Amino acid sequence: MKMSKTIAFIGPLPPPVGGVALANIRVQHIVKQNHPNYTILNYNTSKGGDRADLYKKKGLKELSHFLSNIFGVLKFIAKNKIDVSNIFVVPNISFIREALLILFLKTTTKKLVIHLHAKTEGDFFLNGIKLKLFTKILSLGDVIFVLSENYHKKFYAQYIKPEKLVVLENFIDYKEFENDIEQKSNDFLYVGRLSEKKGFYTLVKALALHKNEFKSLKIHVLGEFENETFEQKIISLIEKHSIENFIFYGSKTGYEKNELFKKCAVFIFPSYFENSPIVLKEAIAAKMAIISSDIQENKNILDPFDNKLFFETKNENDLAAKMKVLIESPQKVKKMMTASEHIKDFNFETASEIIEKYLY
Repeated sequence: MKMSKTIAFIGPLPPPVGGVALANIRVQHIVKQNHPNYTILNYNTSKGGDRADLYKKKGLKELSHFLSNIFGVLKFIAKNKIDVSNIFVVPNISFIREALLILFLKTTTKKLVIHLHAKTEGDFFLNGIKLKLFTKILSLGDVIFVLSENYHKKFYAQYIKPEKLVVLENFIDYKEFENDIEQKSNDFLYVGRLSEKKGFYTLVKALALHKNEFKSLKIHVLGEFENETFEQKIISLIEKHSIENFIFYGSKTGYEKNELFKKCAVFIFPSYFENSPIVLKEAIAAKMAIISSDIQENKNILDPFDNKLFFETKNENDLAAKMKVLIESPQKVKKMMTASEHIKDFNFETASEIIEKYLY
């Protein structure tokens, strides 16, 4: 029997449902599957609400949560004998918390693994002296998982020893999304936070400006509004233009979410603030045609494949034009779905091999 280990995961868990939280769950799933005798511990840094207003001005509630996380993790570490610590890091203001925890974990656990869910620009710690400080602290990790070879690893290798950087793509268990293309509806699917930066306003404007061309289109929407202000803005626009295309489900995970992926033919992804979005890989696993904004982060995933149409980011008219192409050409949709069906780049098995080699 393999020797048991205690592995601690420090990072967000749903709710809310975000990319980092999903990555946390999926890594743990692999560990549980491969090593059922290992002890897995969790410290959840999430606030636990369905909404995730990531860009609002921080106030006393956020400060209180920030401080409770720091003291909570320190107590958690002191209470448990941990062999391997895994901490999930993003380069926004929350890294002040993670930096303190990394410094403490380095001295208290046998192996420190950092899962870096970071872009290369656009966040608080990704320029100037802040970037140098950010990468200096990350360098304390024994292993630093990054999200892609040519984009993330290439960038961070300028500041961190390349041998510490290991590519672990956001990965998918393809079995969860298995379906028959012939049984799919012609409906569209949107999954993610309902926010300005996720492009949801662009999508609603596209329908408002061209609603006569989309009368029969159904768009299934999974996700919570980021805040009440944005929710009212969207509802007002929908009511003003009598838009009837949307079916709102709120936040869904597991079986309910996967069933909509398997049912719908087209995934629509208008976001303009991303890193390495898991939902695009879920759409691929579900054999979907994809309409995506043309930001670099989306192109890093989709460029090699024939399963997508890009539209100009924030351009509701171009988005509407691409939607119209797929509505009017079922054969093109089927061809794109078939292209997705043959993509196996983000599968569970590949990630499992990497985790087995580097995590423990």
